[in-house]
Amino acid sequence: MRIVIILTLFLLSFSVFSQIPKGTNMIAIAGITFKQAATSLLDAGFNLEKIDSNFQTIKTEFKEQSGKLKWLKIRLYVRIKDSTALITGEFLNTVNIGGKLLGTEITPENSTFKIKYSWGNEKDCFIEMDKFARSLGKPVEYSTVK
Repeated sequence: MRIVIILTLFLLSFSVFSQIPKGTNMIAIAGITFKQAATSLLDAGFNLEKIDSNFQTIKTEFKEQSGKLKWLKIRLYVRIKDSTALITGEFLNTVNIGGKLLGTEITPENSTFKIKYSWGNEKDCFIEMDKFARSLGKPVEYSTVK
């Protein structure tokens, strides 16, 4: 019986993420106000770095992750357009900061990468971004922006 439950949970989680096309880097959630987005980010433990109420945009500070992602930090960008929250993000791998690669020092400025649904750290960070989006309690849509 336990195996059936575990297998069912595994298949359900797999089916949720199998609907996301590879390369997806933006999540849209309809029916969200600017204030709801800001409050939800704060409730999720993000510190807000920059808020522009004229353009309805929010940029968070990098947030440390936990568990197997503890060396990664993610930052989210949220734009509210026509009552739809458009969420993108980027991540930073803190393990390499301070080291050198081909004679160039690795800094947060030159080792920040866009979050997208692909593989490895990019995918793990996308799943964290998706968890935040789903916590808003509204249907989500996925797309790719350049």
